[in-house]
Order: sequence, then structure tokens, then C-alpha cells
Amino acid sequence: MASKRKVTVTLDDDIVRELEAGGNVSAQLNDAARDLVERRRSSERLQALLDELDAQDGPLPPDPEEDARIDRLLGGVA
Repeated sequence: MASKRKVTVTLDDDIVRELEAGGNVSAQLNDAARDLVERRRSSERLQALLDELDAQDGPLPPDPEEDARIDRLLGGVA
């Protein structure tokens, strides 16, 4: 088990109420923080790979149709 360290955080009241209703607040915040850190690490690895591919092969050419498709898939407005 990883060592623990006590910290103080300030959260919105509505979030605290929901967390308290869900049980152990510290455990919930620890899980959420761990997920966030893992997503950041994955994003950094992906960006490093994309940078490496850009350096090797050059960036992808602009493709407005593909950009619009991705916007639609991600919930944006094309």
C-alpha cells in the first residue's frame, strides 16, 4: 500500500455533500486524483508519440472534413 499524506483542500459545498453521501471522502478523492494523474500521464505519453511522429514524418496536412467529423464525434459543432 502506498504511504499516505494528509493535505487540506477547499471544495465546493455541493460537491462535499455528494462525496459525504457516498462514504469515505478521502478514499473517493484519492481514487479521483489517481485517475486524473493516470490520464495526465497517458496524455503526456500520447503527445510525446505524436511529437516524435511529427518530427519523423512531418505534421498531418489540414483536413477540414476530418476536423468537422472529429468535432461532431466529440460533441462540438461542425
